[in-house]
Order: sequence, then structure tokens, then C-alpha cells
Amino acid sequence: MAKELRTYLALGDSMSIDLYTGVKGGGAVSQFYGWLKGLVQSWQLIDKTADMCRMRYVPASEKGDLITLTIGGNDLLADQEMYVKEGLGSFAEEHLRLLNRIRAGNPTAFLIVGTIYSPQTPLSPDLTAALEEANGIIAANAERVGARLADIRQAFRGHEHEYLCYDIEPSLKGAAVIAGLFKEAVVKAGGLP
Repeated sequence: MAKELRTYLALGDSMSIDLYTGVKGGGAVSQFYGWLKGLVQSWQLIDKTADMCRMRYVPASEKGDLITLTIGGNDLLADQEMYVKEGLGSFAEEHLRLLNRIRAGNPTAFLIVGTIYSPQTPLSPDLTAALEEANGIIAANAERVGARLADIRQAFRGHEHEYLCYDIEPSLKGAAVIAGLFKEAVVKAGGLP
């Protein structure tokens, strides 16, 4: 009897890609997909992650049974002066809009949303506060749409020099940590429906 084919849809930015790990298949999505293929179900990967991706570029209309999303860091970087000056209201709205679009097209999907880590270079107190606030927004929005949270920020805290390269990109070790958080979300849920 053939196994039912299920779709893993990966969305987001360079936190998920292979490029900076220096290893083909070394990114968080690739490592997590390798783990998924070992489960009872048969999985196919639709990888829509991209370097420098921002929230407005995420293809939210794509379909999947399991979806991971790492997004928001490039938005914060590009508009950091505005967010520090005006607050994160527009970030919160855009992030929730994106999650609502993903959830509307995938009402029963197992959705995992990642938080945003700090770069290797220490941030100013204002930027640190903004990052913490942004991660609180991400966590609250994930809960609103019934998504599981992968707390990448907490896992990387104090390990930025081990888990990052080029100041802000996940190394092979960092990608393994992110993939591990995706796995943990599945395991904590008691597996996939």
C-alpha cells in the first residue's frame, strides 16, 4: 500500500536556507526535511525560503500540511530607525496579516513560526528592546493563529558566536539548532495529525 504523500512548505528568510552553512543540505529546512522523511508518512518539500526575504514577499498562498516560517529579521533591519522611533505597531500588523493569510489557505496545517535572534555584534539598548518586543509580537501572533513557536531567539541567546557566521547568518551548527526547534515543536505536540 502506497504511503500518503504530504507536503512540507518552508517559508521565510535566510534563517532557513543552506547557503551560509557551507553545506548542501545544511540549512534548517533541509535538516528538518531529512528528519521528516524518516517518519511514517511520505513527505515532499516545497521550499519557498529566500535570502533577504521580507514579510511582503512571502508567498502566503502556497499550500502545505506542515509549514515553517522564519521571517521578520530583514524587515526589522531595513526599517530599524522607523521602528525605534515610531514603535512596532506596523510590524505587528503586517506579521499578523501574513500569518492570517497563511492560516486561511491552510486551516488544518501544522504551522511553526520562528522568532528572531540577535546578531553577533551587540545591539544598542534601543535595538535590543525593539528585538525583544518584536519577538513578543511574533509569539502572540503565532498563538492567535494556532501556530507552534520555535523560540530561536532564546536558543541562540549567548551562543551567537557559535551559531552565526557573517555576523547574522546561521552557521551549520545554528541551522541544526533551528531544525531541532522545528522537531521539538512536532514532538511536543505529540506528533503530526
